[in-house]
Amino acid sequence: SNSRTHGADTMSDARWTDVDKDIENALMHLGMAVRIFEAAGFDAPDLEGYRNSSAFMHAMGAGYTSIENALRRILDILGETPPSGDAWHKDLIDRVSRPMSGDNARPAFFDPEMRRDLLECLRMRHRVRHSEYDEFIPSKAEPSISAARRVVSRIKDVVVKFKKQVDPDTSDDNDGGDGSGGGSSGGPPI
Repeated sequence: SNSRTHGADTMSDARWTDVDKDIENALMHLGMAVRIFEAAGFDAPDLEGYRNSSAFMHAMGAGYTSIENALRRILDILGETPPSGDAWHKDLIDRVSRPMSGDNARPAFFDPEMRRDLLECLRMRHRVRHSEYDEFIPSKAEPSISAARRVVSRIKDVVVKFKKQVDPDTSDDNDGGDGSGGGSSGGPPI
């Protein structure tokens, strides 16, 4: 069954509020990662350098994981089975970056630039989780930081636009409303 069917009720699926929370978490974590990176101090001796490196790597990983959580929730709202298998993390970004047809037709979530940036953030999380290097080398993280900056600047608007395309609230076409409906989804004002 298609979970986009809301019957006579035009209110948006309440699970979008969970998506909004995941995106807020992603913005917080990725934003902190950028700030930590800009503050540097990775080469500081002993505890300070370790703390700075660890906090940066945690923030990058947690930020990307929050985006994946949001994407999996959106697929659930749409009744679309998420990818599985060893490469499901990359497959998730690839799938949501292309439109789907058929019973669960939908537009692409992400344009090619957002796809590239998210895949770069995924690579950073992979490096963090699998500790492919013994010490944190800041210059190797620069492409991931650049990608994170672009994701932070765009992800919320991209999700809002996608939601309007797949789950419009027909009781409030002008986003301002007249007090008689709309705005009841519990999400942030748009």
